[in-house]
Amino acid sequence: MMTHSDSLWVNALKQHGDSLQRSMDSLQTKLDALQAKNDLFCSVVESVNDGVSNQLSATNNFLALIAVILTIAAIWLGVLVEKRKRQIEKIAETVNEKKKEVESLAKATEELDKQIHGNLSVLYKDLRKEETDALLDRLVLEPQDIINLNSILFARDIDELGYVKLKTAFMKMQKYLENDSQEYQGHDYREFYIALFYQHFFYRALKDDEIFPVFEDYYYGILTRAYKRDVIKSTIDLCKALSDDNTSFNKEEVLTSYLKALNYSQHKGLKELKNIFEQNIIPKTLLQSAIESCKKDHVYLQLFGINSPGIDEKKSQ
Repeated sequence: MMTHSDSLWVNALKQHGDSLQRSMDSLQTKLDALQAKNDLFCSVVESVNDGVSNQLSATNNFLALIAVILTIAAIWLGVLVEKRKRQIEKIAETVNEKKKEVESLAKATEELDKQIHGNLSVLYKDLRKEETDALLDRLVLEPQDIINLNSILFARDIDELGYVKLKTAFMKMQKYLENDSQEYQGHDYREFYIALFYQHFFYRALKDDEIFPVFEDYYYGILTRAYKRDVIKSTIDLCKALSDDNTSFNKEEVLTSYLKALNYSQHKGLKELKNIFEQNIIPKTLLQSAIESCKKDHVYLQLFGINSPGIDEKKSQ
């Protein structure tokens, strides 16, 4: 039989076992609580990691977007800067050009000032030339205005370029006359033009097949009203045209017509003309042939001391 001491020992062991069991249960409870906390912590950590990862991804996307925007902005800014640069360079070129124009204008103004104050005669000639060109331009537009402008143009010097304008106006008037335009009735517009050609461009007009044929009908009227200076100049032009091998007109006929008209003008005894004919016509036989043609037509040239047979007979008596 179990003794009292054994019973006490068993109870003590049982109590000690119960105490250990309770301790183990308590430890298990704490372990479970700790596991729960650990699981919660891991879950929180995973959530935080996911959040951080998402934030990092969003940040990367945002930074990529910013990089794209900055790249586009940089390209746009580069294009804008280049455009502005070209504009500034163009403005600089324009400024340089304007500067040169201003300098040129200032130089021209200075020269004009010198002309005004130092050489009025040259300035006056330039102004007259500009005015003469304007009058010729007027004739090209209105050929019939020659009746108002001819007296002015007779008193002007007209350069070679003026010949083209004068001829243009003349040919335009000729066309109107051919069409029997009513605007051109009542005046012999041709005479005004032919007189201007005679005074300023006789040589060139004689060589012009469109103008030359009109001349013969107007020699008498032209030479009757022409001044000594103009007759001398134009007679030199005639001799030059007669001596030119490339002249297309009949030289003897032209010279004969001119001598006949000259013989009925106030210049028929002008010694300068006799010298001009004798010294400038080549060949010399051309002048002699024209003189003989005049004599056959009973025109006795006083310029060369030729009298009609009746006068010669009276002198001999």
